[in-house]
Amino acid sequence: MKTRLWLTLFLALIIVESVFAQAGNKKPRELADYMPRTLKELAEVNSKKTETVKNDVMIQNDIVPSRVRVIYEANSRRLGQSQKDVISEWAGRFAGAPEFYTRPYENEALFSEDGDKYWLAVRKEFLPRFEQELKKGDAADLFVIKLGSVRNEGKWQPVLLVEKFVKP
Repeated sequence: MKTRLWLTLFLALIIVESVFAQAGNKKPRELADYMPRTLKELAEVNSKKTETVKNDVMIQNDIVPSRVRVIYEANSRRLGQSQKDVISEWAGRFAGAPEFYTRPYENEALFSEDGDKYWLAVRKEFLPRFEQELKKGDAADLFVIKLGSVRNEGKWQPVLLVEKFVKP
């Protein structure tokens, strides 16, 4: 009986250790993880696995970390409900801590690239930093991930989160 109890405890310990070891394998993205792309390219990238959650909301499992050079347009607004839905649905399925994505992303800022305008979800703490460090027309390198897309006026638009930024 004692041997069986010890064997059970030993197996339980191995299982628990294995679970924690796998959770520990997840590491924060480093700057080298973000591949240079344009926002236009990123908008056209389709993940191998996408899922339409609602009629106008699609999420994807491949977040395509990208580094893009854009122009700061010095304009911001509240994040739309469809974009919030993408973030919430994606975080609920793929993020270990959904609040890491749902809480800090409440606004979006306007950027341009080759004359095209893009509204990108930005962390709360970035808006004051943008205003301090950038002027309208300044270039910025953004480190973004793509969580999915929303349909706006019949056209799919990417939902991109700005995770980091630097002034080149």
